[in-house]
Amino acid sequence: MTEQFDIAIIGAGPAGYTAAQELSKAGCQIDIFDKEAALGGAIYTGIPEYRMSKAFLDKVYQQLKADEHVTFHFNTFIDKEAFAKLRSDYDAILLAPGAQVENTFHFETGKGVLAGLSLLYDLNIRKNHDAYKKYKKAIVWGGGNVAMDCARSLIRILDDVTVVYRRSEAEITANKSEIRDARKEGVKFDLLRNVIDMQRDDQGHFKGATIIKMELGEPDESGRRSPIPVKGSEYFMPADLIVMAIGQKVDLSVFDPSLEMTDDHHTNEDKVYIAGDALTGPKTIGSALIEGRAVAKEIASGLYKAEN
Repeated sequence: MTEQFDIAIIGAGPAGYTAAQELSKAGCQIDIFDKEAALGGAIYTGIPEYRMSKAFLDKVYQQLKADEHVTFHFNTFIDKEAFAKLRSDYDAILLAPGAQVENTFHFETGKGVLAGLSLLYDLNIRKNHDAYKKYKKAIVWGGGNVAMDCARSLIRILDDVTVVYRRSEAEITANKSEIRDARKEGVKFDLLRNVIDMQRDDQGHFKGATIIKMELGEPDESGRRSPIPVKGSEYFMPADLIVMAIGQKVDLSVFDPSLEMTDDHHTNEDKVYIAGDALTGPKTIGSALIEGRAVAKEIASGLYKAEN
């Protein structure tokens, strides 16, 4: 190795910081950019402290901070202009921003209508618990781990929290232990139900959801039995807060509208790579760590091979 390559990593979550650890071993110089004030990505912003201690994140940060090959740039949002400059200044760029674009379908947020990650950010980072004490009954729409985190966080503030999920418990994607703990804490579950509309009062505040009953059909592409609406089964569920935890995606256009994912960790730009939830969709921390190691190997191999 005759040259030290400069790498920019966008996102200090587990995929990003693991890639930095591996690339440092390969002799690269790494700058990590993150819009938040600390390392950890969705672990830092989304997972409640009662479910997972964040002490290990500080240990990872201290180790990387002491690494002469790694420099952090927190509170730094990378927009199109900044991304274009990174492309001119660095030998390779790794996109590891997570899947932070929340699905809300056509529903407008505000006045009692929230997206799941937004709620968790408000509670975990802003510590804005008192703002939710005004609500009496909450619906959490979804069946993944984000939905469980939202429901378990809210039941610590409110007396009445119900998870509405369109499949049965056999198909639910959240960890079984999370479901068990949520029930123990008082969260109610309305399974084989789906939200099809939201109602607001004259001032625009959420006052309840139109729910439809579901039944299970044949397995879909996910391998789970597909939910089918039961015609004529609609009913109204009153509530003054609804949290939509119904999936996330990545939007690469915030960096460059022409940027696309291609094979594995590659994009249509030779020097731009992608890894973690931004590539795979929301998965486990373990999956993100594996992603970080894999993409670091690809980046280092590509750079040093090109040098020779």
